[in-house]
Amino acid sequence: MINPHAESVERVLKGESDMSKKKSPIRVKLIANPGAGTVTDKAARIEQVMSYLSEAGLKVDLALAHPKGEAIPIARKAVKNGYDVVIAMGGDGTLGAVITGIAGSKAHLGIIAAGTENDIAASLGIPEDLKEACDLIAAGHTRKLDLGQISTKKTKKFYFFMVSAIGLTATIYPMIKEVPEGKLAGIKDAVSALLKFKTKPKVYLTLDDESKIEVETMLVTVANTPLIGVKNLLAPDASMDDGLLDIAVYPGFSKAELLGYFALTANKGSIPDGKIQRYQARKIKIKTSPKLDVAAEGIVLGKGTAWIKVLPGALRVIAPEPGTGAEKQKEEINHSDTLIVEKSETN
Repeated sequence: MINPHAESVERVLKGESDMSKKKSPIRVKLIANPGAGTVTDKAARIEQVMSYLSEAGLKVDLALAHPKGEAIPIARKAVKNGYDVVIAMGGDGTLGAVITGIAGSKAHLGIIAAGTENDIAASLGIPEDLKEACDLIAAGHTRKLDLGQISTKKTKKFYFFMVSAIGLTATIYPMIKEVPEGKLAGIKDAVSALLKFKTKPKVYLTLDDESKIEVETMLVTVANTPLIGVKNLLAPDASMDDGLLDIAVYPGFSKAELLGYFALTANKGSIPDGKIQRYQARKIKIKTSPKLDVAAEGIVLGKGTAWIKVLPGALRVIAPEPGTGAEKQKEEINHSDTLIVEKSETN
């Protein structure tokens, strides 16, 4: 899982952030997941998007690709071939794969929300209407957004845009996320894993090489976006361009309380969470005893220690300004219950 762009993604990206300032023709690659959405409208929706983009004056090359194994190399090839815009049409899995493929490049990411899970689009305020989403891409307003990077002893430099998790949800989420696709065996596996999960693991966090925290908790989440999963409002104050990751620790939660909390925060639900400890940092080291599963974007990356850091402004995304989606405008963010670890720069 080593990304060949891993070194370049950490460099400061230079150049115009607004595509409209380019004088040369804009080259666009549309990577569409043929399995995203309902069976009856897949082909029609892709055809509609091609038509809307063409009407907006963009010349688009189409590639059909499933997120597992296909979308990443196609996105990387699009960057290599000099495409200015790479559009991901699908759900969060498709977007995550395309993001991995273009990370570290100057390509702009366009988003067409067309999957069963569209948390990235909802966080950013990408319109669900296909024509409105295409018009947004054609307008070319681009934001430089943060990426997360996580490493374990098993996996080096895995990028995530939404969230990393250490503990309970990292263990069971990969089992249940495929249930909507008809793989019902995942429910049995998840219940079995839940029953076996130890209730009082020790977690040791180091934030920006300075603050050290020791706590008993079954879960730690490190988020870049406000929403994850089924539009769970995991990090209400998360900003995607502040150069910080939002950490949540859940001490004192039983298994039932933890799962219940995520059930109540689905679909942008907001509930009192006084027991949750919230922090912000640029770099996080998380060690666990016993060794817990580590996952990012629902993909298990190993067990034990995780090293996580933010890559500020490493991704150029065509999106509205904050406040359109679940991401708040900076003046609306309340950090009164959040410890922000100050450090001049990320190593």
